[in-house]
Amino acid sequence: MQVPGGSAMRRWIIGTAGVLAMIAVVAVYWLFYDNRLPTSGSFPIDLAAIRAEAARMPGGGPVRIETETLSHVRVPKIAMVAGSDWSKIDVARMSHRLVFPDRSIVIDTAFDQAASRASNDDSYDPAAWRRLVRAMDEAGAIVITHEHGDHLGGLLASPHLRAILPKALLNPEQFAISPYIKPLRWPPGVRAGYKPFRYHGVRAIAPGVVLIRAPGHTPGSQMIYVRRADGREFLFTGDAASMADNVRLQRIRSRLVTDFFTHENRRAVILQTIALHRLTAEHPQLVLVPGHDGAAIAALQHAGLLVQSFH
Repeated sequence: MQVPGGSAMRRWIIGTAGVLAMIAVVAVYWLFYDNRLPTSGSFPIDLAAIRAEAARMPGGGPVRIETETLSHVRVPKIAMVAGSDWSKIDVARMSHRLVFPDRSIVIDTAFDQAASRASNDDSYDPAAWRRLVRAMDEAGAIVITHEHGDHLGGLLASPHLRAILPKALLNPEQFAISPYIKPLRWPPGVRAGYKPFRYHGVRAIAPGVVLIRAPGHTPGSQMIYVRRADGREFLFTGDAASMADNVRLQRIRSRLVTDFFTHENRRAVILQTIALHRLTAEHPQLVLVPGHDGAAIAALQHAGLLVQSFH
């Protein structure tokens, strides 16, 4: 038996389904594929000025750079590199150590096993965490690329935080209690008396080591230039470029990540990525160390540019 108005109802259902399908396609494109580049603006990376600042402090740079990988999680590449593909890639949480003849500097501190478990990581290395805790204890300085839990969390989870905090060079935004630091918590009372490390533009903190202000991924984001004692140059990008392909393809993280998880200044990060792409084209010997690219870090270790594990 035919229901009165059945043909009109079918047309309405078909039309509505078509509209919903179109909305779904647009949503998927916007969330995962959209990577429109700004038509104006730039992020300045003046390598000559950075080199001059690196030479301002007398002495040689680090003799080697060590990397400790604490955890891994596999995610679709398209989440980390917008408009790429849906294959799974290794997102690693890492810490680095610059080893001088008479001191060391730790760059980024990943996070402890409890935070890794809360982030649903696929694996965690407790032995690497113990080496990181010891490295932070022994370091002359600790610097963080930005105030997210998988970079700052290891510092806050250190059982010796009160003793090592004075040598952590946190800029004001990294030290602030802001939405970017959640779900991390500062232990009660430990912040009292700490003075953030303030600078503008670029600032040398040791021979061959220069901080570069780069707000965008977070307000306190910075990159770290390192000129090794043998003259080889490195640039630790933090999450201005989480993956090597962010720079190679000039594609940042997907909008799903940037707009709903990290809440970053997407335009600023794209401009930084464009600047890094140009910089590496002009200076191909400059070694980029991306913030989370497990495969890229393994390749740098295989090439002898980074040393696996803290020694």
